[in-house]
Amino acid sequence: MIRSDVGARPSISSWTALLAYVRGALAHEPREQFRVLYLDKRNILMREEHRADGTVDHAPVYVREVVRRALELSASAMILVHNHPSGDPTPSRADIEMTRRVIEAARVFDIQVHDHVVVGREGEQSFRALGLI
Repeated sequence: MIRSDVGARPSISSWTALLAYVRGALAHEPREQFRVLYLDKRNILMREEHRADGTVDHAPVYVREVVRRALELSASAMILVHNHPSGDPTPSRADIEMTRRVIEAARVFDIQVHDHVVVGREGEQSFRALGLI
């Protein structure tokens, strides 16, 4: 139900709707998942894709595949999302480094990374709000 609410919106302009979606989709997953929301020039959600499954504390993210898919979709922007099964949404050093690499690779093609949201049972953390983007 939450997924259809976000998918039916014409654009990702509501932070509340985005957080409700990621909480509902990922907060209680037993393993890490990494997803990407691909957006067009007006921030309309073009596609939400599950890019990686992981273990209890790691999901392999291939930067070239994230950016390649954005190019295939002609996306102008992305929002990265993943969960922490531990419940603590605090970004790890590996999360920060991977996000930096995605941003650098996407920048070459004029694709923006609007945010990276980490969600857990204890809440969520936005890289943008933390000053990491």
